[in-house]
Amino acid sequence: MSYMYPFKKYSLDLPKIISAKGILLFDESGKSYIDSSSGPMTVNLGHCHPLIIEKIKNQLERLHFIYRSHFRSNEPEALSKKLVQLSNDNKSHAFFLNSGSEASEAAYRIALDFFRYQGKDKKITALGRKITNHGNTIISLSYGDLHVRRKSLDNVLDSNSSSIKLTPCYCFQCPLGKSPETCKLDCVSESLNIIDKFGAERIACVFIEPITGSSGGALVPHKDYMKKLKEGLTQRDILLIADEIVTGLGRTGTWFNMKSWGVDSDITIIGKGLGAGFTPISGVLISEEISAVLAEQPIPHFVGHTYSGNPLSTGIALSVLDVLENEVGINNIKTKGNYLGALLFDMLKKFSFVADIRGQGLMWAVETTFSQDYSANFIKSGHKYGINLYSCISSGKNRDTLTLLFTPPLTITESELKELVTRVKMTFKDYI
Repeated sequence: MSYMYPFKKYSLDLPKIISAKGILLFDESGKSYIDSSSGPMTVNLGHCHPLIIEKIKNQLERLHFIYRSHFRSNEPEALSKKLVQLSNDNKSHAFFLNSGSEASEAAYRIALDFFRYQGKDKKITALGRKITNHGNTIISLSYGDLHVRRKSLDNVLDSNSSSIKLTPCYCFQCPLGKSPETCKLDCVSESLNIIDKFGAERIACVFIEPITGSSGGALVPHKDYMKKLKEGLTQRDILLIADEIVTGLGRTGTWFNMKSWGVDSDITIIGKGLGAGFTPISGVLISEEISAVLAEQPIPHFVGHTYSGNPLSTGIALSVLDVLENEVGINNIKTKGNYLGALLFDMLKKFSFVADIRGQGLMWAVETTFSQDYSANFIKSGHKYGINLYSCISSGKNRDTLTLLFTPPLTITESELKELVTRVKMTFKDYI
């Protein structure tokens, strides 16, 4: 097989999917699988949504590509305006790229420009927290903590900053040994201490996922965590970059998850659900303060790529937002999310190997007492019962805990949610 990787030990011993509809995937034999992770965390409107397909056809027949520095087009301008409106915070501008990794790196470069134009040339470092994923470019792997992909780059990454990671807010497996009853947000204090020791004058920005997704599995922070962290960063003249590539655009029951904590980021990055699997697209939203500083400068060779802001992708994204707003409904996501959480507790908590169940909106995780060595077995068992399971990368105290993340399409119905958890329960019974 010439597809994918040339490594002899790489083998795709997986079902081959030939069609999909709604929350279901169908293999060559016609067997269906519930896509419990939205492929993963991307197909937020389910597979082959008919309205989006119709919009794609219309867009293709009218205008699918122009180069942004040669001509203007309605679609990216309308999408920027819509996202700024939906953010309902301090944002004033939006720009589009092709992937979350590109958006992550673009946000970092914007942070560098923001300080450089103020004569603060030493502020060049980006930091992130443990148990996070912010992209797969070399620089985003530096401030991210995706150790599986970082390990072959140890001699390339800047050892002065890439080895420094802030303390996560992981209440169930608190790295500082605290409990909710004794917690005084020491994880924030510890993070600020790490920043002060490194030197705040050298740090441009800190990346965070409001709720940690694929790495730790729906790590919902303490209700006051974001406010205290943002206050500490502001005092130190450091930008807060919210990575909402997973949590944004309805996934957690709000348009942007930072709204859950009443805190404005300085820069927000989005992706995945913005194109809902129909097109590669990501975005960067920047604050009025940053926009004001950049606006006064000579036009640089700004961040962007050939396909950035192309009419087809931005037109599709506009249609995705329209369906989310007028068909799915953000409040309905909250309702379905509460129902999913109740189902997980009711049907799975009794299993002795279930250690924790947590989540928000339609983003939930089940942490087990098994090691990640069980991951492949669980996924195969899930396929047997017609459900596709997603195992997190860095969950648990030693990053070696099997935690399953559930991020089904936002279009899922309550009856489909019950069937989803029923199939998970059948899978779990294999491990009693």
